[in-house]
Parts: sequence; C-alpha cells; structure tokens
Amino acid sequence: MLIACAVCLSAGLSARVEAADPPYVLQLRSREAVVTPERTKDAQTGGGFIQVTQIQPNIVMALMRGTVAAGTSHKEGSAAMQFTLNQAFEIVATRRGLRPPRLVFSGWVIGALESTLRDGGMAEQSPANACVRAGGEPLLNLSLKPHGVAGGENLLVNDRVGPLEAVVQPGGYCLNQTFAIRAVEGKAHCHTGGAAAAFDPDPKLDSRWNEVLKPFRAVPHKDFGFRVIFRVVEDGPPPPGELPPPREQKARQPVLNGEQVGEANPPVSKNRSE
Repeated sequence: MLIACAVCLSAGLSARVEAADPPYVLQLRSREAVVTPERTKDAQTGGGFIQVTQIQPNIVMALMRGTVAAGTSHKEGSAAMQFTLNQAFEIVATRRGLRPPRLVFSGWVIGALESTLRDGGMAEQSPANACVRAGGEPLLNLSLKPHGVAGGENLLVNDRVGPLEAVVQPGGYCLNQTFAIRAVEGKAHCHTGGAAAAFDPDPKLDSRWNEVLKPFRAVPHKDFGFRVIFRVVEDGPPPPGELPPPREQKARQPVLNGEQVGEANPPVSKNRSE
C-alpha cells in the first residue's frame, strides 16, 4: 500500500509539473551584439549596452540603452551611438498534440531629447527597428518613428508598437534589432549650452552635463531604452463563427422486422395499359 501511495504521489507531482510548463518555449542560440560609440571635441558617450534576457521559458526581452551629450562650453562637439543585435532563437514544443505556435511581438522606445541653446544644438533618436526572420525572410517587422529636437527644445519620448502576431511553426528564427542616438552642438561665442539624447536610467556622464539633463530629471528613468519583448504561445481554437459546417448525413430509413421500409428514390409506377 505504501508503494502504491508513493507511485500515486509521484504521478500527481509529475502531472502538475507538466501542466505548469508552457506549450512552447524559446531557446536562445548564437548572438551578435555590437554598440559603437563615436564622439568629437566637446562631447561624451555614457552607458551603451545591449542585454538579452529570458524572462520566462516562453518570453524573451532585448534591451538597448545609452546616452550621448555634446557642447557644454564654447567648443563645438558631437556624440553618437549605434546599436545592432542579431539574436538566433528556436521555438520548441514541450509536448505532443499541440496546436501551432503563435509568436507575439511588441516594442517600446522611452527616453529624453534635450537642447539648451535657442540658436544651436540638436539631439535625435533614429528609427527603432526590430524584425523576426525565418530562413532570411521577414516574418514580423516593427518600426518606431524617429524624433529630434533643436534650438532649446526638449522632448520626452514614450512610443510603443504592437503587439504584432503571426502563427508560425516550431524551428529556428532570428531577431534583428537596430537603434541609434546622436547629439550635436555648434560653436557658441556668447553663450554656453548643450544637447543630449538620454535613453539610459543611469547615463554615467560627468557632472558638467547635469544642466543639459535637467528638464526631465524628475521623470522616472527605470524604463528608458529601446525594448523589444517577444513570446510564444499555443494558437487558440477558431471562434465559434469560424468553425467548419457539420457534414450532411443521409437519413437512415426505418427497419421493420429486418426489412427496410421505404426507399430513398422509389420507382415510378408504370401505366397499367403497358
């Protein structure tokens, strides 16, 4: 009896573990991630990294963050940062008898663009692009529009695209993601100013840039950056209105004492004169 109870408990535990597993999981494969900072004269780049995180077995997040600033003195300067990510992944089923997987894809860009001189200085954020490809062909593609400021303007960016969805098949895919930020300040003879593109919660810039970053200092920065989240789920059944119509079945004739009563196509009676 003890052995039987132990077997039942282990079977129940394994059933609960299997039920807790998602129908499909994402397995990360090879990755190529590059951040390229550039600066000239009176400028600085801060932060600058790409992070790929497996939040859950079926959910992955790709995050790009960085900050650039230029021109706090009478000298001109420019700073830029380019981000490129190529992440291979695989969709794997955890059990048999599943409906096809559905890939769900969303993107966010959150950050600040700031300039302090009315007659100069600009900061911009390029289009934020992300694409899931299968065999080199685009499957899901999202793009968040660019933004820019100049001449003393300031802008807080909080854009989102998605969710985008597509029914796919288990197998290998690749995420391609790109982003760029830039700040430029021209030479000023009478006033000092600056420009900055801040897309990092902790920009790690020198204190001399505090005045440039001042307009949005009180804004929560924890979600700054270009964030892409994709997840895989089991595709649901079609809505009731889209169910295929039931097959027509021929009516079966009643049977009396082993003999069929009536016929589907009774013969035409002949004329007695024939």
